[in-house]
Amino acid sequence: MKRAASILIRLVSLLLLAAVATLLIGQPLLEKREERRVRVMLLTVQEALQNYHVKEEIYPRDLMTGAQLVHFLKKEGFLEEPLQNPWTREAFGNKDEPDGLRYRTDTIAETYELIVYKPGTEIEQFRLDSTENQSLE
Repeated sequence: MKRAASILIRLVSLLLLAAVATLLIGQPLLEKREERRVRVMLLTVQEALQNYHVKEEIYPRDLMTGAQLVHFLKKEGFLEEPLQNPWTREAFGNKDEPDGLRYRTDTIAETYELIVYKPGTEIEQFRLDSTENQSLE
């Protein structure tokens, strides 16, 4: 009986230790994976914006969410394949769906700024623009 209790206590301790380790290691891995998806999306949108600028000689004038910007760039022919929303893991669809990407330009549409906010917050995660922050390095 003592031996069975000892084995049970060891098993429960081992399972508890495994659960804690999974939480400590798993969460950062999930965050890194999401960060990679956001970076890929951001760089793809940046390239499409730069191609738009080369052709039109200005950046889009309107303030836009990520979904609106993706819809615009796709309609204009600068995004060929459906771009994945890194937060929902589905293709950007409804241009009014919520996301953490914001686009804006200056008053004469010569520069742009792409800002990614952490989901559900106003905490800035990434910033790309045409003047100071041209890469994610």
